[in-house]
Amino acid sequence: MNPSERLPVLDGLRAISILLVLAAHMLPLGPKPLQLNYTAGAMGMSLFFSLSGFLITSTLLHNANLYEFIAKRLARILPLAYAYTLIVFTFVYFDPTAAFWTATFLLNYFTDYMVDGLNNHFWSLCVEMQFYAAIALIVLFGGKKGIWIVWPACLMVTAMRIHAGAFIAIQTHLRVDEILTGACVATLYQDSWKTRVRFPAICTGLAALLWLSSSHPYTEGFQYLRPYATALFLAATLCHDKTRFSEILATRPLRYIAAVSYALYVVHPLAIHGWFNTGGVIDRYLLKRPISFIMIFASAHISTFYWEKFWLQATRKWIQARRSRLAQSTA
Repeated sequence: MNPSERLPVLDGLRAISILLVLAAHMLPLGPKPLQLNYTAGAMGMSLFFSLSGFLITSTLLHNANLYEFIAKRLARILPLAYAYTLIVFTFVYFDPTAAFWTATFLLNYFTDYMVDGLNNHFWSLCVEMQFYAAIALIVLFGGKKGIWIVWPACLMVTAMRIHAGAFIAIQTHLRVDEILTGACVATLYQDSWKTRVRFPAICTGLAALLWLSSSHPYTEGFQYLRPYATALFLAATLCHDKTRFSEILATRPLRYIAAVSYALYVVHPLAIHGWFNTGGVIDRYLLKRPISFIMIFASAHISTFYWEKFWLQATRKWIQARRSRLAQSTA
C-alpha cells in the first residue's frame, strides 16, 4: 500500500479500536465473571497495534526518506504526550520523577512510576515508540530489505511470551508481536486482494471470532495467538471492496472518531480520575460518565484540530524546506 493511497476501512478499524479501549476503561461491560472489560481492552489494543504496524511498515516500504518518517512520527506523538505529562504531573499530581519516566517512554519497564491510573496507559505509547526506534534503525542500516526481519522477530517475540507464560503483557519484548503481525501483513498486502478473495464477509466473520476468542482470559493459552488472529482480521478487512462492511467502516462518524482517536486515548484517564470515579453505580455510570465522555471528546477535538495540527503543519513545512534545500544543493 502506498501511503498516499488512503484505505477508508482502516479509519473504521481505528475507531473500533479506541471505542473498545474506552469501553473497557470507562464502562462496566456485563457481569464481572464474564471478564468482558478485559476482553474488550485486549481486543482494542491488539487492533490498535496491528493497525500501527501495518501503516508504519507500509509507509517505510514506499517512502525512502527515513528522516521525514522520524520527524512525522515525533510530531504526531510528542506534542500531546508531553503536554498531558506536563499538566498531569504539575497540576494534578506533582511528581517530577514520574513525569521523567513517562516522557522518556520507558514507563512500561519502570512500572513503579505509574501513578494512580494517570499515566498507566502510556505503556502502549512506550511499546509504539520503542518499535519506531527499532524499525528506523533497521531501515537506516539495512535499507528497505531489512524490514522483512519483522517476520522472524514476530515469531521470536511470541516464543518469548510462551516461555514466560505471558498471555498479555506491557513490556515491549512480550507485547510487540501485536505490532509486528500488522507489519507482516503490510509486507504482503496487494490491492488485488479485493478482487481475489471471493467471500470476504465470511473470512472477516471467522477472523473476528478468532480475534474475540484469543482476547478472552478464559481461553488461556489460545491468547498467545491473539496477535495473529488480529492480523488475520485486519487482512480480511482489507479484502473488502464496496461491501456493506467497508461502507460502514468508511462512514463519517467513524472517520471522525479515528481522527481524534490518539487524543481520546491520551486524555481519557483524566475524565475517570478522582471525583469522576467516586460514588455508587448509578452515580458513577449514569451521571458522571456522560460528563466524562463529553469532556474527553471535546478535549480530543481541540487537541487534534488545533494543538496537534499546529505541530504537524510545522513539521510539513520543515520537510518542504528541507526538500527545497536538498534540491538546490543537488542542482
